[in-house]
Formats: sequence, C-alpha cells, structure tokens
Amino acid sequence: MMKRGFKRAGIYLAAIVVLLWTLLPILWMFISSITPTADLLTIDGKWFSENVNFNRYIEIFSQSGSANDAGAQFVNSLKISILVSVSTVVLAILFGGVSAYAFARLRFKFKNTLLMATMFFQLLPSITLVIPLYVIGRKIGMIDQPMFLVVLYMSFTLPYVIWVLNGYYKTIPSDLEQAAQIDGCTWFTAYWRIVLPLAKPGLVAVGALSFLMCWDEFMYALIFMTSLSSKTMPVAISEFSTRYGIDYGMISTAGCIATVFPMLLALIFQKYIVTGLTAGGVKD
Repeated sequence: MMKRGFKRAGIYLAAIVVLLWTLLPILWMFISSITPTADLLTIDGKWFSENVNFNRYIEIFSQSGSANDAGAQFVNSLKISILVSVSTVVLAILFGGVSAYAFARLRFKFKNTLLMATMFFQLLPSITLVIPLYVIGRKIGMIDQPMFLVVLYMSFTLPYVIWVLNGYYKTIPSDLEQAAQIDGCTWFTAYWRIVLPLAKPGLVAVGALSFLMCWDEFMYALIFMTSLSSKTMPVAISEFSTRYGIDYGMISTAGCIATVFPMLLALIFQKYIVTGLTAGGVKD
C-alpha cells in the first residue's frame, strides 16, 4: 500500500510539474499584457502590479490610441492568418484524404515508395527551399499574395495529412465499403457516405494540428509576404519590436489574443483529437 501511495504521489507530482511548465509562460504573458510599461521594466520581484489595466486590449482593437497603426495592422494580420490557415486545412484534408484512402485501400506498383516520397519535402529544412520557391513565386507573380502562402503551407501539411489518415483508414473495416458497393454505391460514394463519417475523429485531429502548423508558421510568411496588408499574425507580432525599442506589453497582448484560437480549437475538439491520434497505433 505504501509503495502504491508513493507511486501515485509521484504521478501527481509529475503532472503538477508538467502543468506548471506549460501554463506559467502563458500566465506570465497575460500578466505582462495588463501591466503598465513602467512597472513591467522594473525589477522588483512582484508578479502583479498595483496599476493593472486592459488598455492594450482596447487599443489593439480600436482605431484610437497610441497603438493605432500597429493595432490595425495586427487585426488585419489576424484575418489573413485565419483565411490562410483555414484554406490550407480544407484543401489539405480534401486532397490528402483522398490520397490517403488510395494508399490504404488500393494496390499499385511503388505504393510504399510513393508513400515515403510524400514525406521527402517535409524532411528537408525549410530554409533550403526559400530561394527556389521565391524565384518560382516571383516568375508567376504570386509574391505578396496570401494564396501563395496556402500553396506553400500545403507542402508540409499535405504529407502529414496523408500519413496520419493512411493509418487511420486502415483501422476501418473494408467490409463496410464492399457491402456498400454490392448495394450499388460507387467507389467515391462509398468513400463519401461510409468512410468519411467513420473517419471523423481522424479528420478533426489532422485538421486541428494542421491548423496549428499554419497558424504558427513564421519564416515563409516573413519572406514571401512583403506588404502590410498581407502579413500574417506571427509577423505582425514580431513587428512590435522596432529599432527604437521593444514594446513588451503589446507583444504579450498580441500573443494572448493569438493564443485564444488554438486553445479554443483544442478544447472544442479535444475528444476527437485524442481519438484520432491514438487510432491506428496498434495493428490487428
């Protein structure tokens, strides 16, 4: 009993350490966002200032105040990030889902080779692709176009979607599709009406994680989006730091706002994400 008690205490202690390690930076970011700059730059060992306020949140979403230009740019960048991330996820699931189903169900030559090849560009360091991608984008006139970011983000989200869904589709019995085809369904109809509803946890899981990949991406957005009207949210946050100084308070405020979307996504689809990522891990 004592050994079991120590084991349980160790598990709880480890869980508390992990929880603090995860939440303390977010808590400190929120505290910094509501702390006046004068108190934020002093070293007094206090967690909370006596003059906390939410003025930065008001300024960043309003058209008045000292953060007028930066706030308007951040709101526009937030819209661009949502547009690019959602568009990438929809296209990646649309094309990646069909491709993963083909790898899981069909038999054809070089299937395993092609499946490995889908991961090739994701294994390459992103920095090595910047110059050729920039040359291609400039020749086709897509530099500074958010749609070009969608195409670039597809290069690392599509392989991930194919790999995860390929394993998930294999957990769905093929007898269901064969029975549907006997009843008159075509290959696509069986996929649409039988497989997709059963694969909803896997689709939600890869969709949520692909969204996070696009939401946090910085390098491509910094290099390929040059105008203020096309910058994404991570780039807009970085520009609160200028050659004249660093606005730590506004960086923390923008970071808190940017964190809300992934947190809501994880909370809403938590059940599907856990189910989708654990399915296919064990072979029958």
